[in-house]
Amino acid sequence: MLLIWILQCGGNLAVAEDWQSRLKTADKIRSSDPKEFSRQLSDIRAHKELLSPIEQDYFEHLQAYELIFKGDFPTALAIYEKLAKNSVNTEIKFRSQLSLINVYAIQHRWNEGLAALDNALTLLPSIKDEQLKESGLGVAGIFYNQLGQYDLGLEYSAQLANVSKDKRNQCIAAQLRFESLIMLEPSEDYRQQYQQAARTCYAAGEKVLKTVITHNYAKHLLETKAQPQAARKLLEDNFEEVKEGHYAPIIAIFQSLLATAHWQLGEAEQAFVLAQGVVNDASYANTIEAQTLALKVLYDYYLKQGDSAQALNSYVKYAAADKASLDEVTTKTLAFQLARHQSLEQQNKLKLLDQQNRLLRVQQHLARTETFNNHLLIALLFCAALGLGAWGWHSWQNQRRLRRLAEYDSLTGLLSRGHFIQVARAAVSYAQTLGTPISCIMLDVDQFKRINDTQGHAIGDWALQTVARVCRDTCREHDVIGRIGGEEICFLLPECSEDNAAQLAESLRRALAEIDTGSSGHEFNLSASFGVSSSAVSGYRLQALMQNADRAMYQAKQDGRNRVSTHQKMAQVLES
Repeated sequence: MLLIWILQCGGNLAVAEDWQSRLKTADKIRSSDPKEFSRQLSDIRAHKELLSPIEQDYFEHLQAYELIFKGDFPTALAIYEKLAKNSVNTEIKFRSQLSLINVYAIQHRWNEGLAALDNALTLLPSIKDEQLKESGLGVAGIFYNQLGQYDLGLEYSAQLANVSKDKRNQCIAAQLRFESLIMLEPSEDYRQQYQQAARTCYAAGEKVLKTVITHNYAKHLLETKAQPQAARKLLEDNFEEVKEGHYAPIIAIFQSLLATAHWQLGEAEQAFVLAQGVVNDASYANTIEAQTLALKVLYDYYLKQGDSAQALNSYVKYAAADKASLDEVTTKTLAFQLARHQSLEQQNKLKLLDQQNRLLRVQQHLARTETFNNHLLIALLFCAALGLGAWGWHSWQNQRRLRRLAEYDSLTGLLSRGHFIQVARAAVSYAQTLGTPISCIMLDVDQFKRINDTQGHAIGDWALQTVARVCRDTCREHDVIGRIGGEEICFLLPECSEDNAAQLAESLRRALAEIDTGSSGHEFNLSASFGVSSSAVSGYRLQALMQNADRAMYQAKQDGRNRVSTHQKMAQVLES
């Protein structure tokens, strides 16, 4: 994941009365000239004992930024958390909250990031520096984009662009807007928007932000527009500038995208060297997107070379990275929904407290007017009880909705990934106790991304709902069915052998292939690839059953899609 640090307001150093100025000077160049920024911090560090308490807080904040840039997140996080609680300067406290949001995003701690954002927005009215206030808008926009809430990211980018005249903030707004537009409307041609955003950041001297814009556009050319040659040229033209920034996550993404472009152009050896460099470099290990792209290239390369052992090894790692990416999307969505729910609950509590305070004031007034009081008190108590009952009912309903959200997929009505795993584990344990067979089917809708891109997301939703309905109608009542990924559905079939499971998968395959998609308003092909495994080979371990079914499903896709592959047959082929 790419993270852009946008915190504003600053520092520098020379004589005792000029520390604040020198700190501000270093602050202004922290992302545009990282080497000079580190040199100035080193100079200030040698005179740290001469700084005032406010200046020391400022220096520690900049020092934490330098640690982040070098990848030392634990130390930087400890500094930010201390400053966010104890800084003597409100602006440093606010900036530290903004930095915490970014660090939590890097560490995928989305709930804590949303809480830190709420704290920062609470401090915002007390901040007098207009540029720092603009930083809050930028951080909010970046965090929402990372959370996958691109509509909110677009909203904050527009606010920042409208209120700020600062070139750096205009660059940040341009980067946020470009990323949001690509994700919200991927089918559009964004060449002009890319050039405009890149020029804005170039004029501001923001090399890191410019490379992020370039990364987003190159990815768009590869994944949506299928233009590997244009993507390769764009990446190669900007790669040296990226490497000069020494920011490992961005370098890893560029290198993995370049490897993908070479592979799509048939330049296998160049693709292999670049992909292997990403996988073997320890500093790139936590960049999930880069790892997924690079491992896919290695898997395709070894498969083409006929090296089955290396292909299988690369595939297992690629599948794990791909699953981690899907899990990350689910985690972000649940974190955002939970935060919204908690906000609603807090509002309800505040309303209840307000009602209780009003009731107390009325009771005091009633005590001074006894005759009229008794009747009024009864009426007010009845209203309060009714209000509390209504609030309790709505709260219970909210809890039920949240529980169903956690257990069932809102689009298809199938079990959610987390609830499916719980139910499936119990089913596997029960089958092991009885000594009866149990099988697993993994289904993946073919060319689902193409359906979304060409027909629209509404038709993509229709396709998933139709597939889910066919699955429910075809399977037995006690079979466990869950949506475990974007277009991926998993079945656990108690008391079912691998042969019977393969027959069921074939029935499902035929049923899906025969669906008349014209009822959706569009004509397109709807099919799926299936992988089958059973306890006879995988044993009574849910993880092994799902992994083996997943491998067989990917083999079905490799063999041409719209077919059923069993783990047992795939293993026999690999052994031979």
